[in-house]
Amino acid sequence: MLASFWKGRGIPKYMKLLLIFSLLIGALPVLALGTYSYIVATNDAEQKTKESQSQLLAQTQNRIEQMMKSLELMSIQFSTSSTVTLSLREVLDVTNLAQVQDLSKGLYGVQALSNISEGYLIDIEHDWVMSLTSVVPLSRHPIREQLSIYEKQPSNMFWDTGSLIATGNGVADETVRLVQKLPIMPLTQQPRGFLIFGLPKSQFQNILLQKTEELGHMYVLDRYGNEFLEPNKEETAKYNPTNARILDKIQQNGESIGFLYGSVGNKATLFSYRHTDYNGWTYVYALSAQEMRSQTRKIAIGTLIAHVVILLIVGVLAWIISRRMYSPIKRLNELTMAVSANVATIGSGKDEFSSLEERFRSLFSKGQQLNQQVQDQFAQLKEFLILKLFAGQLTESDFAHRSMICGFPTEWGSLAVLTLQIDTLQDTRYRSHDRDLLLFAIHNMASELIPADTRFSPVLLNQYQVTIIKSDLTDEGELKQYYFAMAELLKSKVHQYLEVSVSIGISRSFTRTTDAVRAYNESLEALKSRIYLGHGIILHYDDMHAELGETATATYSQLKWTEEQLVQALKLSGPDKAESWLESYMSVLTERNVAVNDYPLFMMQLVSRLYQLVHEKGGSVQQVLGENASYSELMKLNTMEDTSEWFKNELLAPIGEYLTQLDEIQYESIANKVVKLIEEKYNRDITLEGCAAELNFHPVYLGRVFKKETGMSFSDYLIEFRIKLAKEWLKNTTMKISDISEKLNYSNTTAFIRIFRKVVGMTPGQYREQNGNINRKH
Repeated sequence: MLASFWKGRGIPKYMKLLLIFSLLIGALPVLALGTYSYIVATNDAEQKTKESQSQLLAQTQNRIEQMMKSLELMSIQFSTSSTVTLSLREVLDVTNLAQVQDLSKGLYGVQALSNISEGYLIDIEHDWVMSLTSVVPLSRHPIREQLSIYEKQPSNMFWDTGSLIATGNGVADETVRLVQKLPIMPLTQQPRGFLIFGLPKSQFQNILLQKTEELGHMYVLDRYGNEFLEPNKEETAKYNPTNARILDKIQQNGESIGFLYGSVGNKATLFSYRHTDYNGWTYVYALSAQEMRSQTRKIAIGTLIAHVVILLIVGVLAWIISRRMYSPIKRLNELTMAVSANVATIGSGKDEFSSLEERFRSLFSKGQQLNQQVQDQFAQLKEFLILKLFAGQLTESDFAHRSMICGFPTEWGSLAVLTLQIDTLQDTRYRSHDRDLLLFAIHNMASELIPADTRFSPVLLNQYQVTIIKSDLTDEGELKQYYFAMAELLKSKVHQYLEVSVSIGISRSFTRTTDAVRAYNESLEALKSRIYLGHGIILHYDDMHAELGETATATYSQLKWTEEQLVQALKLSGPDKAESWLESYMSVLTERNVAVNDYPLFMMQLVSRLYQLVHEKGGSVQQVLGENASYSELMKLNTMEDTSEWFKNELLAPIGEYLTQLDEIQYESIANKVVKLIEEKYNRDITLEGCAAELNFHPVYLGRVFKKETGMSFSDYLIEFRIKLAKEWLKNTTMKISDISEKLNYSNTTAFIRIFRKVVGMTPGQYREQNGNINRKH
């Protein structure tokens, strides 16, 4: 039968298409796979090489900088020691044996810990220099020639990569020097002395050799673009053009980490670089691109061989499989003819596979559309069911039947309604037309924050977000705490992410779903108490009438006022002052005889307010306070004394410390800005009030912060700065005293002379006679 079909009808169209398709699908993927494999392998090799080089540079940088920072730390510790400080105040020679021994121990200690090759402690004023081996007059020491260069450097501590030291055998050995001006906090720009330590460049070169692979070359450029660690300068000269490109990218584009290709000896080379702002050095790794890509050639040869073998196999299999596949396709085509009236037949110009595809596509499209419609409407159906429940349009049995279909909870101990409303949009970044959008966002947050197995679908009803919550608890007090915790979670998250204030009303517990209408009205009634208690409340219906009484309202008002005083004290005065307000808060709770059930609510409200303070300052409650400062820990406390101690230790103290750290950072920044203004505007009418206006601070606050950071008032600092400039001009220029007075913005020369004599102890003319460099030349 099959033979007669082949003779009478010829090769079916689908079989021809299948045979051609089989050949194409076998050949094209092989070609594409081979090409793709080669490209991917090449790119992967290059990417892995870049990652390896970047990691290698980072490791090298970290190791070198760790070595340098360790020496800097030891240098600072040594320079700030009492031995060094006292030594810089007097002449030092071999007669001061004890002092020399103490300084030598310090230098030897640094040498033992950091492997330095040289160390110098220099006193310019008293003309002595102490090295690792001796104490000699500075005027006879070769290091003096370098000091004039070091004095001009703007930094108090810097690294010199171009100096030389003399070794014991008279051969020059290259070194890198750490230079520190003394004292660390100078009162003038002229240093009194220096502390210099030298590390051999071989120590840096060893690190580079340990990190460099066989096929690459690693080197380091200083802040001026010079390669200072390579002994063979001619060898590294071939990298100079690429080094210039690297420095250009760093300086103009700010790319501190990157890669680029360059030509070295007519060979393409991959350069990886890493620039550090710590000392301005740039770490570079050069690797030949030809060597990097040599491994991919093996993949190309293997892919070519695989092409030929797979194409032969595909050709044979395509012919065999195409013949055998036609019979089941024909039967499937006949079976699906009843699906559609527009069925393509064998002789209709379409192959059977195309007809099957059209029929299945039609069925799949219709099924997908139907499924999407059901999913879109299911969520709306669940909300519609809850809305009908609140409207009183469902019976108990009807709602129970439909709840099973919607996946609602079917068993519970009790239910309660939580109704949320936005308090106000005033003083927020929102407008009145944003209220509906905010409610929708809160609606989604309620669906995510409250577990699905503990609630029915949240709904939006008028201007409220309403949720029915179920619980298996039986104790009324525990139920209130449970519902309050749910409400507090929702309220705090809304404030955290949306920055709006909301209030939540909680109904009494009920068990029959038909009582949801009454519970909804109770939650609305609880929300109305905001007229007495203010915004941002969470109130249970049972507590509403007691709270609305005259005594309870006064108690709440007093607690709310005390709470705000506590927060303000914590902001302005620190934990000690806040603790006294905490004691006042606890005293009000005791004296007013607040109900036991209400006591946890007030405590959690106070905790929430302190959490809010942390968020307002940009901090994280988890990071600032830790795990012990949680609602669950608060609920474990049984006495007021324990609660008070918990507040002091777990909340007030950490928050106070956090606020103090923020203030210190802010104070230092403010003082630096004022100093910059003085340095820029010393020749104009500059006042504390003008600086405060420019920096947007109150003058009293700005003056207090400036004096705390600098140790002197604004006016004293301004006078000190101006007199400092006057002394420089008197010493080094021929400017008239009246011109100096006018340039420093004094009202008249007499006022300038009076202030100068008060600060310096002599008149400007006397100072010029004693200190003027021009007078000495004459």
